Amino acid sequence: MRLEIGIIAILEEVLGVPAEKRAQFEWLRNKPHPEHFGDTYTDIMALYAELQGDWEGTTTKADGYLTPDAYFPEPYHFIFEFDEVQHFTRYRERTLQFYPADVPLAYEPEAYRQFCRQYHTAALAKGPARFRRATADFPYQNGRAAQRAFFDTFRDWLPPMHGLKPTVRLAEFEVTPILSGELTGDAAQAYMERLLRNRPACVLSSTTLH
Repeated sequence: MRLEIGIIAILEEVLGVPAEKRAQFEWLRNKPHPEHFGDTYTDIMALYAELQGDWEGTTTKADGYLTPDAYFPEPYHFIFEFDEVQHFTRYRERTLQFYPADVPLAYEPEAYRQFCRQYHTAALAKGPARFRRATADFPYQNGRAAQRAFFDTFRDWLPPMHGLKPTVRLAEFEVTPILSGELTGDAAQAYMERLLRNRPACVLSSTTLH
């Protein structure tokens, strides 16, 4: 079972609404478009250059949606992402250096930078060889990791620009007591509620929590 399935189920209990598991948004695509990024298009393209993206490879690959792990609708209106170890690479750390100061975040970026420094080697080793392959848009070894980091940036920057609240992220290291089975049932829900209430730029309140 994918780890995020159980975490999303606990979030559904805490928030009192079912998540949409295959939500798609017209502005959340697998290529950077000026009309989607607006004033931050220059910034996202600077990051693309920093990650050594290949524009010919990007433009010729098939168009597609980036599907979030979950979307929590009214009254929350936020995308949820569960970040397993493979997300915490030096590429992801590099993306955070390009974030405009006014991008609202519902997680602590410095904690994510530390996770990237701590787990980079383990992140690149996670999973099958395809996780380390080149991609059309990042055509070098570990290009898949660079692509993942680039698209995580899309999932952070774009939702607030298009009427959603900041993307809520949880790292797998934050929910170890739940993943290990140390906390279950009501105890797991209480733990999750505390995590949500302590997020920076918190999108939750006592009036919206179930």
